[in-house]
Amino acid sequence: MVKLPADVKEALANQQVTSFVTSDKNGVPNVCLMGFVKARDDETIILANVFWKKTEANLKENPKAAISAYMPPMKAYQIKGNVELINDGPLMNEVYDWVASKMANLKPKGAALLHVEEIYSMSPGPNAGERIS
Repeated sequence: MVKLPADVKEALANQQVTSFVTSDKNGVPNVCLMGFVKARDDETIILANVFWKKTEANLKENPKAAISAYMPPMKAYQIKGNVELINDGPLMNEVYDWVASKMANLKPKGAALLHVEEIYSMSPGPNAGERIS
């Protein structure tokens, strides 16, 4: 597992919206915009499933996914890994509380843990596209 550097965690913490990319078993991509994404610990990112349809179906077929993180003015990252779907238990209770604290009228259907395997720079410049972790 790869550890999230402090600047990547900071970018995630300051996101309003994150792109979450999945693909089905045939490799057909899907991207959704996520408002509930945060680092859970140094190796895991948690995402709340509020409206997923294709995203959830894709993750059941293919657990590989990627998200983006952007911090103005010029820091950007791509984070890739395997996803574990969560539908109940103590972690799901945390997700209910997290979502309710931001938008009381939303009720998540589940959650996903992205186990970080790779991190790439998406910042403009000569290191764009290079793996950083």
